[in-house]
Amino acid sequence: LCRSMWACRGTRMVVEYEPMTGCQVTPQLGARVAVPADAPAIRCVLAHAAHLVVHAWEWERYLGQECFLLAQAGDRPLGALLARADAGPVGWVVLGAVVPDVTVECWLAQCLPPVRAALRRQGARTLAWMDAGGWAGPSLSTRGFGVLTRLVTMVKEDRGPPLVAIPGVRLRQCRASDVDALLRVDRAAFSPPWWLSGETLERMRQTAACFLVVEAAGRCTGYVEARLTEHGAHIGRLVVDPRSQGGGIGGLLLSEAIARLRVMGATYVMLNTQEDNLSSQRFYRRFGFRPFGERIAVWARSL
Repeated sequence: LCRSMWACRGTRMVVEYEPMTGCQVTPQLGARVAVPADAPAIRCVLAHAAHLVVHAWEWERYLGQECFLLAQAGDRPLGALLARADAGPVGWVVLGAVVPDVTVECWLAQCLPPVRAALRRQGARTLAWMDAGGWAGPSLSTRGFGVLTRLVTMVKEDRGPPLVAIPGVRLRQCRASDVDALLRVDRAAFSPPWWLSGETLERMRQTAACFLVVEAAGRCTGYVEARLTEHGAHIGRLVVDPRSQGGGIGGLLLSEAIARLRVMGATYVMLNTQEDNLSSQRFYRRFGFRPFGERIAVWARSL
């Protein structure tokens, strides 16, 4: 067996492991709730993972919660799984990582049952998984998951189009006092599993590079949220109240967000939309977006 060493930069922790074949590690592999002291071990798993999905970059704040599992053999960290029940009846996998030589099937066999039980205790009825890269799908399909939808990634690299203007409509930065109004817009525009909680919206407001709200007649009618990536930006949310759709508000939010992200240094802007939402794809194409990369399967199963 080939012996390797992992060193976590900024810590004194070194993790030693021996690569194994298939599920040889299964008799030794176990899973437990990850606690704050496990943060260095999880960073090592993330740094050396053969398979990785991270939708919660602030994962440290969830350490100690029952939906955050660390998989290990002895004292060797080999994988991590974090799910969150944010709003409505759906919990999402927001972090998943497994090191080389431990199969996805073995890792899920240890981590999924306690995560599912914890989500049920929190009131969730469905577990969803956005499988970027397609690495988890084959194992999920054998564990009762089915494809809920697929997401199309779209990218815009050009500088246009010009800003949109609508008389009588005010565009401004989001404030903490807007969260209740944003929740109402969210509930009107989406159905589960796409709802967000007030806590998540407030955290997005605090951490986003761009979070804009549209007001019309003193009422919040839409918002857009985006964050910077290494060389570009990602629009994570663009929402318009259904009662106000078709009046140009979505174009106003999108064009202003793109302009501000460009000023911040983004050389491209990306976003996701559902495969079957053809009107949304046509809308983004009008603003210079084009499909990019492979479609992302969203898997779900009842709890």
